[in-house]
Amino acid sequence: MKKVLLICESGISSNFLAKSARPFIELYDAKIELIPTNIDNADTYLGDPIDLVLVAPQASYHKKELELFDRATQIKTIPDEIYGWANGEKLVKFIMAQLSPIGAA
Repeated sequence: MKKVLLICESGISSNFLAKSARPFIELYDAKIELIPTNIDNADTYLGDPIDLVLVAPQASYHKKELELFDRATQIKTIPDEIYGWANGEKLVKFIMAQLSPIGAA
């Protein structure tokens, strides 16, 4: 199971996005655990083994801060077309692409 931290400013939109993605995690049988949180609580999770950190576009200016907590974990900004529409299916596909080994089909 891969752990993905979803971070936004207040935690509201990351929770909403995680909720919209859950049916597609099941549909695609993706081994993903989404952990929604806000930027103020992000550091409490970064000590845990996290496979990917996704940051909301409006909170992307925090990426440098997040890198200070954990330089080994990949940190990406959620694309606007996924975040703006709370597109759970595209989020799951985006996560799977980020976590898949290079060269995998």
